[in-house]
Amino acid sequence: MNEIKQEIISIRRVAETIDGKIISYLKSTPLALEEDFSELVMATLKKHWLPLALLSSGVRDERLRQNGIWAIGELEAQISCIRRICGIENDPVAINSLIKPQITVTTSSENASILGKMSQTGQLNADEDEEWMQMEIPEEVKQANQMLGWNG
Repeated sequence: MNEIKQEIISIRRVAETIDGKIISYLKSTPLALEEDFSELVMATLKKHWLPLALLSSGVRDERLRQNGIWAIGELEAQISCIRRICGIENDPVAINSLIKPQITVTTSSENASILGKMSQTGQLNADEDEEWMQMEIPEEVKQANQMLGWNG
């Protein structure tokens, strides 16, 4: 008879540690969830890792995309739940990070020197002004640059 290969995990943590408290909390059927402990753990693992596991196993089509959309939706729902329960307001920096940035990477030394001057002075010299439109750097970009350690 062919037996189905099973993957088995076992996790043990001291009850007084943070990890132990998480395990105890999940076993207590929190928020009236109707899943048993092992199903709750597997659901959590799927939300975090299913798209990457599919990708690593060679899935590259619409199935990967759909599972990615599902996982992101589940994680966003968990974030929303945590915010409501813990009384945390929406963080505008975190929300802005969800916006896909439009970034162009250049290897031209001419453009790099202009960009370097812009980041150092915050504005262009008068002779470069004809080619480039001056723009105010948005506060969100300044904050993001500071978070990344860039002094722009």
